[in-house]
Amino acid sequence: MAVAAYASLLSITHLLNNLHYRASFNLPRVDNNQVEALQEHVSSLLEFVELHSERKSSELQGLWKELAEVSTEAEGAINFHIANLLYAKSQGETSDTSNFSALCEEMETLIKKFCSIKKELSLIEEGEDNQSQKQPTPFVPAGGSSAASSHVSNVVVGLDEHVDTIRNKLIRGSFNLQILPIVGMGGIGKTTLAKSVFDDRFVVDHFDLLIWLSISQQYSVEHILKVGLGEMVLENQILESLDALGTRFYQKLFGRRYLIVMDDMWTTGAWDDLRRFFPNNENGSRILLTTRLSDMAASLGSYDPYMLTFLDEDKSWNLFCQSTFSKTFCPYSHLERFAKDIAKSCRGLPLAIIVVGRVLANSDMTAKHWENIGKSITSLANLGDDEHCMTILSLSYKSLPIHLKQCFLYMRVFREDELILISRLISSWIVEGFIKPSCNRSLEDIANEYVRTLINRNLIFANGTLRCGIHDLLRDLCSREYENEGILQFPRAQNDDLLLGKARRCSLCYNKVKDDEAGTHVLKPFHVFGSSSQVTPSSCGSCKMVYSRVEIPTLVKIAYYNDDLEKEKLQPIELRHVSLDEPKLLSPSTLHILWNIQSLRIRRGCSLKFLPQEIWEMPQLRNIVSLYRIFLPDPIVGKDVVVLKNLHSIDGLSEFKCTDQVIARIPNLKHLNVRYRDNVGEVPEEWDFFLYNLCQLQKLESLWLKGCVHSLSLPNSLKELHLKHCGFAWEDMSIVGSLPALERLEIIGVMKGSEWEPVQGEFLCLKDLTVKSNNLVCWAADAAHFPILERLTLYKLHLLEEIPSSIGDIPTLKSIIVKGCSDSVVESVKQIWEEQHEMGNDITVGVVDKNWLVRYQVGTFTARMTGAACESLAYLKCLREILEEVTGQGGDSLDTKQVESMQEDIHFLKHFVKYFHVSKSQEMESLLEDIEQAVQIGAALTGRLHSDIRDGVKILLDKIDFIKDALSVEKEDEHGEDVQDNDATSYDINSLGIIMY
Repeated sequence: MAVAAYASLLSITHLLNNLHYRASFNLPRVDNNQVEALQEHVSSLLEFVELHSERKSSELQGLWKELAEVSTEAEGAINFHIANLLYAKSQGETSDTSNFSALCEEMETLIKKFCSIKKELSLIEEGEDNQSQKQPTPFVPAGGSSAASSHVSNVVVGLDEHVDTIRNKLIRGSFNLQILPIVGMGGIGKTTLAKSVFDDRFVVDHFDLLIWLSISQQYSVEHILKVGLGEMVLENQILESLDALGTRFYQKLFGRRYLIVMDDMWTTGAWDDLRRFFPNNENGSRILLTTRLSDMAASLGSYDPYMLTFLDEDKSWNLFCQSTFSKTFCPYSHLERFAKDIAKSCRGLPLAIIVVGRVLANSDMTAKHWENIGKSITSLANLGDDEHCMTILSLSYKSLPIHLKQCFLYMRVFREDELILISRLISSWIVEGFIKPSCNRSLEDIANEYVRTLINRNLIFANGTLRCGIHDLLRDLCSREYENEGILQFPRAQNDDLLLGKARRCSLCYNKVKDDEAGTHVLKPFHVFGSSSQVTPSSCGSCKMVYSRVEIPTLVKIAYYNDDLEKEKLQPIELRHVSLDEPKLLSPSTLHILWNIQSLRIRRGCSLKFLPQEIWEMPQLRNIVSLYRIFLPDPIVGKDVVVLKNLHSIDGLSEFKCTDQVIARIPNLKHLNVRYRDNVGEVPEEWDFFLYNLCQLQKLESLWLKGCVHSLSLPNSLKELHLKHCGFAWEDMSIVGSLPALERLEIIGVMKGSEWEPVQGEFLCLKDLTVKSNNLVCWAADAAHFPILERLTLYKLHLLEEIPSSIGDIPTLKSIIVKGCSDSVVESVKQIWEEQHEMGNDITVGVVDKNWLVRYQVGTFTARMTGAACESLAYLKCLREILEEVTGQGGDSLDTKQVESMQEDIHFLKHFVKYFHVSKSQEMESLLEDIEQAVQIGAALTGRLHSDIRDGVKILLDKIDFIKDALSVEKEDEHGEDVQDNDATSYDINSLGIIMY
């Protein structure tokens, strides 16, 4: 219960900090002495919990529970009284004496309760031996070597021999579709092995198509198919039938040699649901699945399962040393005996070894401490494997500092095997109130450090730089420990899914409630502010259980739908994230009564034009996001300046005025994205948006400007700048180039002039440059102008003559992407690639031709081919796929001879691409029109596969015969001189594709 007490105290800390700042502006009127007294009590209690959370006395356990309940009660009571005061003021009431008195009485009662708990805690503290008192758990980013966790994440002892065996099973054997299960208990490394095989170079080269599907215990066939099709999956947004999705997935696989990984299979149900969408192409396609269930292989009638067994003692020790010390041995002689005992006690389970290793890497390097850990683990000898593993993993949770425990437990809310945006995770932690405020540090920075620490401890894993995830067993641990901790919660955010329409919703979470849902509960008693009608707020069964300690819910009506005052949208007073979609705000506004709001999101379709002026009296706001045209009102004049010191992001507002009054209220803004009107001719006087004041925002790091802007002055703090249709001259880029911290620049839309001549000494920190859709003709740049550039992207620059060859000499350059530019630009980027390739430099160059038809990567083949030859070869690849689809889906309406002819053509096209030589480029160019016509004929056939298509197929086959005669590769095959197998050597040939098909 210590975590519950800590969480509740931290939550009310945020509330009291907000109230204390507001009190100085009478927003609302409170007794600040009482607020400060309560803050002092809460702060000292929070510190006490941090110091003593690991103590196990029964008296303390009871007081942790009482402290959590009193803190939760206090937050609910204060919220009600503050809402009462704010609502009365919004309704024009001139006297708040009675409401103020009620708040003062409540505050006095709460102060006494916290005082009483402090006295009890003091008595317990005095009665215990000083040696049992723990020091504060220090917050350390990672123990041992800083490289340890990343090293362990990518190295699993003995993995290579497993990969070799699995690879051979996948590549060799029958041409029929086969299933290969990898079987083993949770945490033994099934997914790690499957991912290593999936990424193996020989496997990637062998299969035409590789798809990774995460199944898990709770799965959706529609979601799985969407992932397999490479499409975005959003909750409640599957608008296509299962059969339609399955047909598209089948067509994607048909005729191709594919490898599909089905990770984390728990039942045969997922296979039964999906098997009809996996064609047996009789070309060596494979399905690799991972499961904990040893009998699943027999149920599926599959290949012999590959059983993953526990690591032996030597491999366990090797992995333990890598995890704990980032070495292959123990560097501490006084710990080696205990370390070997601990490694042995993990029973060869990789996940347990890694997690325990990270616990010890963050611990004291004393023999006594390690001996105690060893005894704890060896005492579990009689447990079964699953319970033994879970108990060992629980050590990793217990070793966490208390400020990280609630953050770790929050991971249970995400779906099994979900890859989570780190930015989303951080936002959620902040909204929930999990991040303890610290002077001179933003909550986002602190939360980022929390994420890094959990990754370093191997409790969550990084997936690239933007996402993270959690192992199934550790997620199960989160759920179990959450139940044990008994954390008390308030509703902090509501679902804002527009696709739910006007369905009946839960008043707390705003999720859809089915009419026949047995778990629906009417909230009684309750308070509603802003409603003039009788309302009956209800709760879904889940919220009723999660928010069981919210005895009298306080709700606020801030909006209504479609002029229907009875169609109400109610929000709990505790919300910290609010989203407005279609409703209209009440007048006068009641939005500010939700005085805990940190994040305000305005969706498309909302009738709101101006945010209410009270927005300037909401200092707890952290970000404002608008997805359509909405304006920020001028600040309230004649009042004390309420500084929105927490506001760090404004995204999507229109005609944003940077007046002195506005700038003074948002000094800590880090991200600004605003839109202005496009301008032609003279600038009207009323279009002065005071953008010369932007330079005063000295913490601004990211700026997005769209539309005509004038008199712009930029702060030196900028790291990211996006300019869209801003009407600047190329000469103005020197102003941008002088920004000392700028790392990313995007220029979109017409600029004044046609020549950009950068100046040496500018853009010293620029790493990412995008130029798109403008009239640039000559770019007089060289390597010295962008000394550390890493990524260059050029879009739709139809007039640009070339990319200067010296751009390729930038030592840090990693990639150039050219899309929709002139042929001369494409030729110049190919020349850059060839020059750098000859010097041994590895630069990735991607091209989409000027007509947006063909895409490819530049390599040894495409660098020496003209654009027309690339287009022809891409169409040939597309033609093969079309023939495979027609043969597979329309075969019933074709005669035997046509089917045989099409199969021969498929073989010819595969053969031609496989042994393609650049010497064929000229022939390819001359056949471009014929090949394109064949693709168009074939594409038309795919639209009517269930009708009689024999006549159309005859025309297509005749056209292909003409192409084959011109492209025969028999001569080269006979002499063996020009033949080269491109499957494994030419990634650029494999990358060729037609965008529209």
